[in-house]
Amino acid sequence: MIRKLKIGGIERATIDMANALQRLGHEVHLTVLKGGDALAPDEGVLVHHVDIDKTFRKTGIGFIYDLVTRLFLAPLLPGSGFVWRGWYGGRLFKHFVERLESKHGDFDRIIVRGQGAFETVWSWHDARLWQVTESWPGHRSGWRSGFLLKRLYAGKQVVCVSPAVREQLERQLGHYDIRPKRWATIMNPCDIDAIRRQADESVELPARPFIVHVSRLSDVKRQEWLIRAYLKADIEEDLVIVGDGPRRQSLEQLADELGARERIHFVGSRPNPYPWMKHARLFVLSSRSEAFGIVLAESMICGTPCVAVDCPGGVRNVLIHDQARLIAENSIEGLAVKIREGMKNPPSIEADPELIERFRDTRIMQQFLDLPTT
Repeated sequence: MIRKLKIGGIERATIDMANALQRLGHEVHLTVLKGGDALAPDEGVLVHHVDIDKTFRKTGIGFIYDLVTRLFLAPLLPGSGFVWRGWYGGRLFKHFVERLESKHGDFDRIIVRGQGAFETVWSWHDARLWQVTESWPGHRSGWRSGFLLKRLYAGKQVVCVSPAVREQLERQLGHYDIRPKRWATIMNPCDIDAIRRQADESVELPARPFIVHVSRLSDVKRQEWLIRAYLKADIEEDLVIVGDGPRRQSLEQLADELGARERIHFVGSRPNPYPWMKHARLFVLSSRSEAFGIVLAESMICGTPCVAVDCPGGVRNVLIHDQARLIAENSIEGLAVKIREGMKNPPSIEADPELIERFRDTRIMQQFLDLPTT
């Protein structure tokens, strides 16, 4: 279950997971809470759309409940809107699952991915339910944060996508003495064969050699650092930025101000970014934090080495062995240094098959199938 099927790392990982399970012979149901059609699973995966909030508001009591909580309870406890929605959301989703089971048979595993999905159904407890945490919550403190985190994690079965995410989350929950029922650490899956097939698709590429960045254009991804580090690196290759978001206009203005607009290409959001990854000389990630960094794995699958800043999160879990030497000091200058190094002396992806194979979706899926459900 996921909140929305937009273009993003969580969504891609969810699709890869569903497809892998289906290929392994399982009947897979994917439930989407808030729509979106930018991504779609393979034929054979059964997709269900259910907007729990709208369903509840359509009832008379639901409309009144929602109005009262929005006007009175949420303002009294900032950030608590999901608590009141998830109280009924978990119950409604439980009934939805029971209806599906009456038609298709009992489910063996129920996997919920992403913070928005957790919040929608937090009140439902089921031995088969595991929630996949892609990042740790913000660093708020005080009794309110403890109250909110307890709703999401106390007594729950939690999968973290990297050791770094688990370490951060364990520390944060431990501060409030919040204890999940079980922990597991399982990396995000990648459909290696499909990524390589898509990477061979024909797209319009720059005439000159280039390095690439693929991400949402936002403050946390720090593309301003990327642009400044790229220019400071003083390399001959162009820079291609694949993605869209609230910072696009300001980033284009920055490229103009720095006199680099002819060398920096903004190509927008693309459902298939892999051709740009495959044909790039180097992939560069400049994030302030990166819980896992699925684009790093995808770039290596496409055969392109990666540079990334040493930010909080899972970068060091993804870039290992010889790739780890291109992890940059967390600064513009540090990123520029590693861009130059990556161009002059790139790691050999082909020489280290396990660098990629550890992300293979069927291998990752077996870890999910091995999770306890009693």
